[in-house]
Amino acid sequence: MPRNVVVLLDNADGRAMIKKTCKENDLLFAEFQELVQAEVEQTGKQRRAGLWDSFDDILDRIQMEE
Repeated sequence: MPRNVVVLLDNADGRAMIKKTCKENDLLFAEFQELVQAEVEQTGKQRRAGLWDSFDDILDRIQMEE
């Protein structure tokens, strides 16, 4: 993920806050980052074709791992 795109992920305090929240919600930080990456990849596009498919794939994989 390009640096500085998501400010909370770009600094230690923000990352710590996100990691804590992920843990409280039984979501791995890596999975959160993957969901954010899917969104970031769509930045600047007129249509976000495939975004929901990406989210579905990621979330399905998370459920299968549980």
